This record gives sequence, C-alpha cells and structure tokens, in this order.
Amino acid sequence: MCVEYSSASEHEESNDDETQNAIREDLKGMSFEEIMKLKEELGAKVYKEAVLGGKSSRPQRPKAKTDLKRLNKNRPREMTTRRQVPFLGAEHRVERKKNVELRDPRFDEKSGAYSAETFKKNYQFVSQIRAKEVGQLKKKLDEVEDEAEKHDIKDTMQRLINKNVEDKKWHTKQKQLKKERSVIQKKHDLGQQPHYLTKKERRAKELVAQFEKLKNTGKLNKHMEKRRKKNAAKDRKRIGIE
Repeated sequence: MCVEYSSASEHEESNDDETQNAIREDLKGMSFEEIMKLKEELGAKVYKEAVLGGKSSRPQRPKAKTDLKRLNKNRPREMTTRRQVPFLGAEHRVERKKNVELRDPRFDEKSGAYSAETFKKNYQFVSQIRAKEVGQLKKKLDEVEDEAEKHDIKDTMQRLINKNVEDKKWHTKQKQLKKERSVIQKKHDLGQQPHYLTKKERRAKELVAQFEKLKNTGKLNKHMEKRRKKNAAKDRKRIGIE
C-alpha cells in the first residue's frame, strides 16, 4: 500500500515538474509587460505556485490525528511534548496597549483647575431632569399598591427634591455673595472703608430672608410647627425620654 502511494506521488510530482517547465518555456517568449499583466490577472500567490511551485501545488499526506486518552478518568490527560503547553489562563489575558495613557481628570493638571461655579452652571440642566423624574415618580406612586415599593418611591422622590433645594440655595447664596462683592468694590472705588460681613452676620441675614420668604408664601406656620417638633424630639433624646 505504501509502495503504491509513494509511486503515485512520485508520478504526480514528475507531472507537476513537467507542467512548470512548460510554463517557464512559455514565459521566456513573453515580454516583461505581458508577464506583469498575467501576474496581475492570476494573482501573486497563484503565479508563484504555478511558476516556482508551492506547498498548495503538491498533495500532502493527511496527518494522523493522535487521540491522547487518559489511562484513568481521575488522572490528568497526557499532553504531547512537541508542542509547548500554554500558560494557564493565557487565552483570557488581554494585552494593554502601551500607547494608551490612563489618567484621572480630577487630579490631572491638563484638565485645568476646578471651579465650583463653572461646574454648577454647566450642569444646571440636571435640576430640570430631577424635576421631571419627580413628576414621573408621582404618577408611578398612584399606580403602585405594594407598601414597600411605595416607601422606596417616596424616599427617591424626597432625595431628588432635597438635591434641587440644595442647588437652589447654593445659587441664591452665590448671587448674594456677588452682590456683597460689588458693594465692597464700590466702597473701594469711592475711597471709603467697606464693611466685611462675618459668618454670624451673614447667617442672621440669611435667616431673616428665609423668614420673609416663608411669611410671603404663607408657609411660616407650617415651618415653625416643624421646627418645634424637631426641637422637642432633640430635647426628649437629650434627657433620655422615649
């Protein structure tokens, strides 16, 4: 069987050699331009295999597949020594590109200095998104029947409302500070000594403004009742009464 296969393969190889020799003889009579045109039509790979001979032009013997079996199902599989065994988990590793630079914009000088006023101004639209979410949660609250889910929705609504209130307070405070700076600058321009408010004076001024606002909106009594209950709870906790 082996003798027949070897004789057949030798016969095929001799036929291939004769074909290649005939092709070479034909190419000798062709001009360079004609050869280049033929190479473009056939392709570089096919041209080289036809003229010079390649691996694909000759038939290869089918490789015998070795089935590596275990002597026992509890024993490890025997691996061939002709091929290096890959490192454990090598197929899951991803090589990080060296040209990628990882940086944190919070601590990177390239991102510039942090400005709270610029940040609040650029992300002021978030307050509008929160207000829309509060409206959606109100509609959802009317449809929900589970008490636990209702409690979670109410907590989420209150958290969003508190964030919007804090943002509004911050913007109001910034406007007041700008107003104070402008008054101080005018005093300097007139050559007068300006008065710089202390924290205590500024806090008292804010409380007066809050009191006037609650009084004008009719929410003063509700606010005072809420403060009274809060102070009473603090007193009970301080003296140890539940």
